[in-house]
Amino acid sequence: MSDRPTLRTVAAQAEVSHQTVSRVVNGDPTVTDGVRARVLEAMRLLDYRPSAGARALASGRTEIVGVVLPHNPDFAFSNDHLIRLMAGADGELAARGYGLLLSTREVPDDAGSAHRRFIRRRVVDGLLVEAGAGGEALSVLRSAGCPLVVMGHTDDDLICVHPDDEGGAYAVAQHLLALGHRRIGVVNGPVENRLAMAARLRGVRRAFADARREFSDELVEYGDFTAESGFRAGGRLMARAEAPTAIFAFNDGMAFGVTRWLREHGRGVPGDVSVAGFDDTSAAELVDPPLTSVSPHSVEVGRSAARILLDLLDGRLPAQRENVMPSTLKVRASTAPPPMPT
Repeated sequence: MSDRPTLRTVAAQAEVSHQTVSRVVNGDPTVTDGVRARVLEAMRLLDYRPSAGARALASGRTEIVGVVLPHNPDFAFSNDHLIRLMAGADGELAARGYGLLLSTREVPDDAGSAHRRFIRRRVVDGLLVEAGAGGEALSVLRSAGCPLVVMGHTDDDLICVHPDDEGGAYAVAQHLLALGHRRIGVVNGPVENRLAMAARLRGVRRAFADARREFSDELVEYGDFTAESGFRAGGRLMARAEAPTAIFAFNDGMAFGVTRWLREHGRGVPGDVSVAGFDDTSAAELVDPPLTSVSPHSVEVGRSAARILLDLLDGRLPAQRENVMPSTLKVRASTAPPPMPT
């Protein structure tokens, strides 16, 4: 037989009814301070811990938050930014007594499938949704009245948390311009992340404008965040009549692909072409040469999004709808001044 203390054990220790102990456990504000203090002291002495199930039944909550990464599992679990988002969210949720239920995309062309399943089964109190889900999937949640916070950019009237994409890209372009580069190629990202990608392109354009230089749209190519797409985009950029002396890929994966193309075609990095990325993945410091990249502080973005969602569940609204977290440029050996003309 277990010696684990029960609600009635605590009640006997505190000399109150077990109903009063239950009210203290569930935060009933009508309990007087003196009685609350006696019950809490009894709980401490007996090392009593209320079960999560009992708290959930009393509060009408599951104490579970759904985290939706609307990407196929292979991509989701190999992408440092997404993993760090989830880690930050999980840390904050655990600290507040909540569990995490993760879902990735079930069907290749259906970013909203996980959303609909969560709503139908009512298994979560709220959702943290990575912005790649897109507007249609978010509209499903809005119409169902499910509390949610978007991790990333959204043009819907929804609460969101995202890194300073424009400021981070501005810092990269400013860095390359300061090194003396004038023809800077860009590998843009996929349409699913159009708002973040638009912000990064604005940052590049603003850096050129501030330097009183003209940015060339002819030096923009597109990828899908994979190294393979960066490899192909790098080849297209280098096939230009006037090839760039630096290439800024809008994520590290594509930057690694660009670097591979350059090496396989006899170009040195950074001796012939400088390369920079975005996301500051764990591999950025390990590749040769180490990659100049922007840290979006993904863990902090996930943690902040979880904190805002839990505050929403407690009836506290954030000060603003859009919450922007700082980004930091990490300069490494993949960028250097352009080669001297021969």
